[in-house]
Amino acid sequence: MEGVGQSCECATLGDFAVVGMGGDRRDERVFATLAEVAKHRGDAWWLYASRCSACGQDWMVAQEERIHDNFYLKRLAVAEMKLIEEQGTWPPDFLRFEDVIRLGPDHKQVARFFDTNDLTDTVKELMEARSDISASEISYLFVLSKREASRLMDRAARMSWKQLRPFA
Repeated sequence: MEGVGQSCECATLGDFAVVGMGGDRRDERVFATLAEVAKHRGDAWWLYASRCSACGQDWMVAQEERIHDNFYLKRLAVAEMKLIEEQGTWPPDFLRFEDVIRLGPDHKQVARFFDTNDLTDTVKELMEARSDISASEISYLFVLSKREASRLMDRAARMSWKQLRPFA
């Protein structure tokens, strides 16, 4: 980050933006002037707030590198950033990981997996977070057939965390 005087990408972003990781290097341009101000202190390990060092714009950022490799940014009002900084109160947009994953398919920015078994631990996490999640919903989130989603859900239900993450 080069600091004040550097141009930023904030004006090119809407109030909500999807920025892919890698590829055309847009992520590098967007994040060149964004500095983390606050990290979510709860279970939302993917969530933080940043401020642009060039224009002063505040952003809430969900970093989703497990599935679709996107950053999701929401432009914050001064009052919203103040609530985050002073009270740890966050806007609800990115608080559930399931909602963050859904943003990829909702905005047609998705990843494809050669080995869908790599998704088993995230499927298990989603099933534990919401026991009534359906195969259709898993299918949508991961851009899979309903049959493949059902297979992954069965696999996730059978496997322990020790089996899924033996080195954790």
